[in-house]
Amino acid sequence: MTAPEQRKSERLLLRIPIRVMGFETTTGEFSEDTYTSVVNRAGARIALRCRVAVNETLRIINLENYSEADFRVVAPTGWVGTDVNEWGVECLEPGRNIWGIEFAAPLAGEAGALIECQECHKQVFWALTPMDVEVLEAGGITQRHCSQCGKATFWMYADVTRRPAEFPPPEALALPPRPAVSEKEKEKRRNRRLGMKLPILVRGPFGQEEVSKTENVSKGGLAVSLGMDLAVGDVVRVVYPYTPGGENIEQKTEVRRRASYAFGGRRLYGLRLLR
Repeated sequence: MTAPEQRKSERLLLRIPIRVMGFETTTGEFSEDTYTSVVNRAGARIALRCRVAVNETLRIINLENYSEADFRVVAPTGWVGTDVNEWGVECLEPGRNIWGIEFAAPLAGEAGALIECQECHKQVFWALTPMDVEVLEAGGITQRHCSQCGKATFWMYADVTRRPAEFPPPEALALPPRPAVSEKEKEKRRNRRLGMKLPILVRGPFGQEEVSKTENVSKGGLAVSLGMDLAVGDVVRVVYPYTPGGENIEQKTEVRRRASYAFGGRRLYGLRLLR
């Protein structure tokens, strides 16, 4: 996947079901149903059991909308499971967007979120004004022009849990499996996750500081990618949305997850708010 400094659009942590087909690869022809872990306008990160090589061409079908396109294997990006590798791929058909999402250019310090038109259900990642964030966080709606409807319509946060942005399985992180939860609790958790990108300041346990962006947020915590090296169980303080020189509210969190793959040397952490 395109390196962070070269990205032409914001990346989104979305687990989208896909079918990957190889026709002239080092291991011959194959077809594998798998998923994305990250998507952006130009490409994705995908998990594969089948072996592939850099510069090979793969056909990827989005199993939600059945759009398809050819992608080039860019590089291995991490280990997901016992026999599963993660690969960065880029689309070879620039005019085709199989994800069904209208991406925005990389944010420059402002907030952004994946939101959905309430009439046609088109999904767009938009930069948001402070007022938009306040209204949407209160459960309200904002009005924007929809290119698909051709008029001003009402928008709300998209249901990213339809394509949940999850971490790799516990065995890939050397963590114990999570305890079983009821269907009611699963639904409750799903309803809380929002695909929001907010400026965030993270203060580590030894006084180190780093400014980044959230990958998603919920009432109970958030996901964030950092260059900072943290361990599961570390207590860190966060400020989000973070405004340099502003009146920021600091919150205490605990590192609950640490992904085994990196974003250009940056690790993905799951932080739980400590009330």
